[in-house]
Amino acid sequence: MTLRRTHAYTPVDADRTARHSPPARVLRALLVAELASLVALGCAGTGTSVEAPALEAKLPSKTPRTPWTNLDVRDAPDDFDFVVVTDRTGEHREGVFAGAVPKVNLLRPAFVMSVGDLIEGYTDDRAELAKQWDEFAGFVAPLSMPFFYLPGNHDMSNETMSRVWQERFGASYYHFLYKDTLFVGLNSELFKMVGSSEPVPGPDTLAEQLTWLEEVLDNHRDARWTFVFVHQPLWDASEIHPDWLRVEEWLGDRDYTVFAGHYHAYTKHVRHDRSYLTLATTGGGSRMRGLQYGEFDHVVKVSMREDGPTIANLLLDGIQGEDVRTLAMRRTVGRLEKVIRPQAMRFEGSRFRGGSVRFALHNDSDAPVEVQGRFEGSRDFEPAEGMARMKLSLPPNSVEEFALVLRARDSTPFESLAPGTASWTVSTVGPAGEVFEIETVTAIAPGRLFPCSPPAEDVVVDGVLGEWSGLPFSVEVPSEIEQPENHQGPEDASFRFAVRCGKRFLYVAIDVIDDSIVASPERIGREQDGISLTVDARPDPERSAAGSGFMAAIFDGTMRSIVTLSTGPAAEPARDSVLEKFLPPAPEGTQMATRRTQRGYRTEIAVPVAALDAMRGAPYDAVRLDLSLRDFDEDGGHSILWWRPSRFSETSIPGSGTFIRK
Repeated sequence: MTLRRTHAYTPVDADRTARHSPPARVLRALLVAELASLVALGCAGTGTSVEAPALEAKLPSKTPRTPWTNLDVRDAPDDFDFVVVTDRTGEHREGVFAGAVPKVNLLRPAFVMSVGDLIEGYTDDRAELAKQWDEFAGFVAPLSMPFFYLPGNHDMSNETMSRVWQERFGASYYHFLYKDTLFVGLNSELFKMVGSSEPVPGPDTLAEQLTWLEEVLDNHRDARWTFVFVHQPLWDASEIHPDWLRVEEWLGDRDYTVFAGHYHAYTKHVRHDRSYLTLATTGGGSRMRGLQYGEFDHVVKVSMREDGPTIANLLLDGIQGEDVRTLAMRRTVGRLEKVIRPQAMRFEGSRFRGGSVRFALHNDSDAPVEVQGRFEGSRDFEPAEGMARMKLSLPPNSVEEFALVLRARDSTPFESLAPGTASWTVSTVGPAGEVFEIETVTAIAPGRLFPCSPPAEDVVVDGVLGEWSGLPFSVEVPSEIEQPENHQGPEDASFRFAVRCGKRFLYVAIDVIDDSIVASPERIGREQDGISLTVDARPDPERSAAGSGFMAAIFDGTMRSIVTLSTGPAAEPARDSVLEKFLPPAPEGTQMATRRTQRGYRTEIAVPVAALDAMRGAPYDAVRLDLSLRDFDEDGGHSILWWRPSRFSETSIPGSGTFIRK
């Protein structure tokens, strides 16, 4: 019997195996599995390949007809399947990844690859890292085949995490051969960390990885196919990392496929006539809006055959091919998401007596876009007669404005005005005749520039609101709710608040109704009840700008230019290493206090005027507040209630939540 070494794991340099190979147990498992498969095939003699067994079919009598199409089975000795799992973390959803493991076992692949973000990470606490890695090891332990780890930004974001990885797994990049197929796992964090142009510090370097990779690819030019795995899709950026372009040069004209994760939204790119697949999630944070958004939980089954791989996206509730969402589809849906653009909804006076709110409708594509709107008022106003619905067609590359006339049910202070909703269906036809349609909801939230007067008496930040003369802003009906299926109404969760502009501090007082308080020092703030507040004292137009997305606000520097605070019933929640990396600390001198009540809790916040003046570059004259309530339930469900739509969401209202200093 002759064994083909290219069927088993083969490091390019035996002396470097410890640094550039998967864990030894994975090596042994893969080698043993391959030896077993060769023995099972009965590969005797001196030949280097085995013919596939023929399918023999017999009929009970001679007849020119047969009850089958053909007998050309696809079952060659070099055929094999493997599975790819993708991001588990980044605001993970409990149970999804663990629930996917038994489904992977049902597929019986040769092995399982990953594309990183396996733990939440973003900490240098070794005990916490050990806990998270032990938990993940428990998730993959039931797999009946080898599992290959790969680092993502959540797994390796600082030097401590890099060294913990090395201690646990050895290499942060590696390759292996299986049935003449080359598998390459790269450490994307050595190219650059998320939110930084610098590589992650630690024992491995980008120069070392690139030297190794060039050698691996040069030594295996004759591989029948090459699969590359990397966490960050380094090609999907406004400026492609120059060292990734070098990787593509080395890949050259060989047959290859690239897998990545990180964005939590599936997209197929085609570069150099090769498939570059950015995967969605296997339990990672996701809005789960479906195929058109590339947001779904899945594993990928790759069937390697003589003519190349066949890729099937196995959604945990369905099966899709590799074209489930292409780059062109992503761009089309992205344009549809930007069609509806609410305009500033500011009125004069202290009370709402009716008027118009406006929406700009943008078609930035070369095809017509159909827009349908359905408008619902609130307890305080309703659409004018004949305006409950609208429908229009936007010509290619055009902008139109739609004015929705509202009729007040009564004269109502803007502070307590309940918002209405605008529901939109936006659709277009793609170049191949495929229909794209999305649905979105925007708030109808008339407002004004609210005066911000000094407090009537000194405010003591202690969570006792006795010195406040009332809380005029009522949020029984939020303008926006994340996870609305978990919100049962004002008695489940709601809040009132007031704002005062003192000489030394900007004060905010919040009274929260919450029928079930979830607060623990063992949880991070984002995973329990509490208040989130952003304060923007910059001059216009930055202060009043519409949102471009939370992550975009991080990367363009907006989040580091404003104040972001989080507090709640838990006096000292666990350290949130993710937000610590991306958001600045509270300004020096900031005060926050919370006290429980019979119906919930009360919070006071004081932001130093000195920080707001520094933000403004002069004595501040106005602030824009983004205020939301996190409501968690004991069963794990939660919702987020926004006073005004998040300024960082696609449905933000320009300039909403602005207070003028008096």
